[in-house]
Amino acid sequence: MDRLRQRFDLLTSQSDDDWLRFSTIVESVAYQKNDCLIQAGQAEKYIYYIDEGMVRLFLTNNGRDISLDFIFSNDFVSAYSSFLTGQPTAFTVQALSDVQALRFSRTKLLALYDQSHKAERIGRLIAEQAFLRKTSREVQFLTNNAKQRYVQLLEQNPVLVQTIPVRHLASYLGIAPESLSRIRREV
Repeated sequence: MDRLRQRFDLLTSQSDDDWLRFSTIVESVAYQKNDCLIQAGQAEKYIYYIDEGMVRLFLTNNGRDISLDFIFSNDFVSAYSSFLTGQPTAFTVQALSDVQALRFSRTKLLALYDQSHKAERIGRLIAEQAFLRKTSREVQFLTNNAKQRYVQLLEQNPVLVQTIPVRHLASYLGIAPESLSRIRREV
């Protein structure tokens, strides 16, 4: 919980009362490697703060898994569009390692937003960061070739490149694993 509060404090200062209100809606959960936090076809009911571990977001198309994103410790994950709309999600969030997380339900979070301007502000800032991350990825994907995307990923997030299985990393870059191996040799 301390790391989560520190993360919130980076976004905006909050009083002990603000934090106490929020901490009452937080639930601690644990997942083993390969467990799913949510599966495609389900409606998302939670936002997760990953305290330890890493997860991937992926969808399946024509029998192939396509990795959309990877989330590591000290960051948030959710099938957010499903969380907002209550509609089933098209993708799965899966633990790539053992995961310790904190989660908060949609119902309790929305009630807290009605009670606390600070909580609502923190939620908006986290959503804005997720939007900027997604937009940046889309621009990279549309303007760079696979080698450029790999080099940029290597520069921005070497941990991702070192810890994610090649098949997941290749699908994230939109290429075959063999192509990724070739690019790695060239770089």
